[in-house]
Amino acid sequence: MQVEGLKGEVMNRLSHSKRKWLSRYWLILQFTALSFLLSHYNSLAFAQFPTHSSPIDITPDDRFVWVVNPDNNCVSVFNVQGDANTKIQEILVGKEPQSVAIHPLGTKAYVTNMVSGTVWVIAINPTSGAGTLCKIINVGTEPYGVAVAPNGLRAFVTNASSDTVTVIDTTDLAPFGSPVGDLDCTFGTDAIVDTIPVADDPRGLAITADSARVFVTHMFAQLRPGKTSFDEGRDDSREGRVTAISTFPTYKVLGTIALNPLLDTGFRADGSTIDRIPCSVAGCAPPAGTGFVTGAFPNLMQSITIKGNRAYLPNTAASPNGPVRFNVNVQSFLSVFDITTGQDSGQTINMNRGIQNESDTTRLFITNPFAIAFKRSADEGYVTAKAINQIIRVTLDANGTPTINAPTPVRVNVGKDPRGIVFNSTDTRAYVMNYVSRDMTVVDISTGTPSVIGTFSSAALPPPGSFEEVVQRGKELFNTAIGPAGTTPTSDPPAGRMSSEGWGSCFGCHEDGRTDSITWMFPDGPRQVISMDASQDPQVPPEPVFTSPNGQRVLNFSATRDEIQDFELNIRNVSGGQGLIADGQPVVNLTPTANTGRSSDLDALATFIRFGVRSRIAPKLAEIENPTTFKIRGRKIFREEGCDTCHGGSDWTRSLLDFTPPPPSTELIVDTQLIRFLSNVGTFDIDLFEDGKGNEIRSNTVGTNVQARGLDGFNPPSLLGVFATAPYFHNGSALTLEEVIVETPRHPADVHVVSNPFRRAALIRFLKTIDESTAPITPSEIPVPPVPTPTPIPTPTPTPTP
Repeated sequence: MQVEGLKGEVMNRLSHSKRKWLSRYWLILQFTALSFLLSHYNSLAFAQFPTHSSPIDITPDDRFVWVVNPDNNCVSVFNVQGDANTKIQEILVGKEPQSVAIHPLGTKAYVTNMVSGTVWVIAINPTSGAGTLCKIINVGTEPYGVAVAPNGLRAFVTNASSDTVTVIDTTDLAPFGSPVGDLDCTFGTDAIVDTIPVADDPRGLAITADSARVFVTHMFAQLRPGKTSFDEGRDDSREGRVTAISTFPTYKVLGTIALNPLLDTGFRADGSTIDRIPCSVAGCAPPAGTGFVTGAFPNLMQSITIKGNRAYLPNTAASPNGPVRFNVNVQSFLSVFDITTGQDSGQTINMNRGIQNESDTTRLFITNPFAIAFKRSADEGYVTAKAINQIIRVTLDANGTPTINAPTPVRVNVGKDPRGIVFNSTDTRAYVMNYVSRDMTVVDISTGTPSVIGTFSSAALPPPGSFEEVVQRGKELFNTAIGPAGTTPTSDPPAGRMSSEGWGSCFGCHEDGRTDSITWMFPDGPRQVISMDASQDPQVPPEPVFTSPNGQRVLNFSATRDEIQDFELNIRNVSGGQGLIADGQPVVNLTPTANTGRSSDLDALATFIRFGVRSRIAPKLAEIENPTTFKIRGRKIFREEGCDTCHGGSDWTRSLLDFTPPPPSTELIVDTQLIRFLSNVGTFDIDLFEDGKGNEIRSNTVGTNVQARGLDGFNPPSLLGVFATAPYFHNGSALTLEEVIVETPRHPADVHVVSNPFRRAALIRFLKTIDESTAPITPSEIPVPPVPTPTPIPTPTPTPTP
């Protein structure tokens, strides 16, 4: 038998005895090389633990903590040895860093930069802890999470807009024990070795202790098998999704893990909008223990952590069926699945359940849980509740079932908007990344009574008195469920004016100002959440006068609001809060008075929404299809098909405010709608009300079923980042852009029809590329549509009492 390759070329020319000798020598060389690699990774061989993505990480020797600062485009390095807790370095990286992962050998840190589309590889000096940039890797669009496998051989990166996972070779072959480490990355490749297509919007990821499997969360819940868009708005219509990936012998998607809804959240509503069970108790506040059972499904899943043979996912769950009331719309889930079977383990809990029985002096609901970490030596961890600025202790039983021991949970107050948490290897310290306050809280978790050691600045806050400071204050209010102290029993400390007992936040439906993808049963009718990134025309720069309406779009699908400040009513009516306006006068939509200027906090909140929320970045052309000509063709077809009639202009909508609120007396208002801004495009289906089965019905009605607003049309939303805002239309009836643009009309007034399949495909591909970098359609090219004639409102039909 002839031996192939270089070794074979030599062996085939030698005698049998020499061949035998060289074969043994060759084996010795291979064994020596293997021994070197094993010795190099010796520190990992006996203590490998699962890893996961996080905005904060700690070196394996417990000496240095790394924290990302998304708003400052940098990462901070803290010396935490001996509780020094001093910042030793601030490293400028790409734009909007979201996650940092330290190599298990402590030699390098990997940082995802969501806006830049890069991963920065930073070498860590083992003596000083300082970092030195040694490589920038271009990955997919909007990289979010990064984690290094416990064996140190690969890093995995989730690309939120590209719907891919990038695999990076992280093998570090620096001489073991080198006093300077691999400061120029010459001993490792840090090269992309694979890109794995996955489902929509991948975010958090976790890797098993044996480095054999990777689990990837997907941001938004999806319709369950057997459900259709007809079921949008029901509490059990969707499920959370996690992708399982095998790392050996090849990188391969193993399948999708479904995270089931909870059919009973423990909280009751007085009625069901979709099922036509009316609200019959004043204020829709049923007595404790009675009322209509509500369910919820996992959503906004941005992190995942493995403990034992279970994976845990803190998330904000959605309960979209009406009537809308603060304690039956969003819930705080800790979802659980078995990593061995890849199945929901039936151990998911609603962390809000039982908090209603907690003492008034400490009661805050666990709003917007974001991240979780577990101790290595105990079945105990802490979850961050970003909207109440706390971490909450979680304990596991022998089967891995979690509890927070409500109504007596262990709470620790930390900084503002905690989004990440990491423990040291001895389980004595927790380090918490606080996004809005831009600092790190250190907590002693060595005993049953955790205590805060201190909170330390990670990055600078905006200068006092600056425009940026106003935006930052608005961001704080947007992300919190507390806010300024109120004067009612449910809004005084520890709660505040933003919600009842810390239950709701703007973030809960608008992740970082964008959308949660849910169709909610609101008083107007079924309403898919509109991303706030286009509330302000991005082409209009921030103004010194923060309250000017210049460049602001008309708001809501039914054009019922002309000021962002009008959403103060959501604080009151959706989150149950006291509200930010405290002048004793009524808060109204549209007329007779404006709400701008009535509260500096409310104006700051509006300023953040207008100028502090960025649009999603569309995938690179090459990540969609052939980039050579289709964008130009699609843009031309966009005009030819009349799409710019509703979606032209620099904000990709014609619906821009052209008056200073309140509306002038000449403005036609019908059923609280600014009629001039509505367009009837055939998406309102009257049959979905008439048949008594569909969701075209208003919630919060007493004793009657009232058809949803929409007979006169809808306020055209912006197309900025439209690729990321599915499902579409006001009621979520189109699951994809392919279902928006059809070849044959669905209804007589349907305008979303392109009969030629090639033109239709080109148009859809163009729509998927629209973001803030796309040149807008110029106003001179946009025809002015006629003002619609209002449709008479049908008389409501009384509903029999069940």
